[in-house]
Amino acid sequence: MTASAAAADLASEFRACSAETDSSKRLTCFDAIKIEPSGTAAQSVPRPQSTSPITMTTVVLRTQAKDLQNHVFSPRIEALPTFKNDAKKPVVAIEHTLVIADAFGEKVIDGSSKLDIKIPPGKTVQSETFYYWEDNQFLPGEPYDRLYGPIGTGMAKATITVTKAIFSDGSVESYR
Repeated sequence: MTASAAAADLASEFRACSAETDSSKRLTCFDAIKIEPSGTAAQSVPRPQSTSPITMTTVVLRTQAKDLQNHVFSPRIEALPTFKNDAKKPVVAIEHTLVIADAFGEKVIDGSSKLDIKIPPGKTVQSETFYYWEDNQFLPGEPYDRLYGPIGTGMAKATITVTKAIFSDGSVESYR
């Protein structure tokens, strides 16, 4: 889909929602529109060669403003990963590395983590758990500060490599 076609579709959806007279239905209509907020980028980056049948498909990187009503007490950067399971059995947990680099390719985040996530065979699932880095106004140069620019401009690149998987039958597989 071209950018102009996507914009036309979005404008059409906004007009339809604006025409709704019931405020609750109008809010529901607007909430259902899928747009990427400012500072959000869905990253689909080339995956490093791995033997893992569980792979990252996208990572949505976004900025989240302070929002006391939703218990967000400081601005933060969020990373929401999506994985695909090409194994023949259901996944229940994964261990992985996470790298987020800026436009120059410099690693801003480089670490490993474990994630409980159910992924049926042949399916793609966005994790309900997300990673975040909060702003600490008293400590300059923290991950939030280094991520804010690249994510705000859409230039950050995220890569997740699955290094271990636990399957529903209790079996464990490790990958390079």
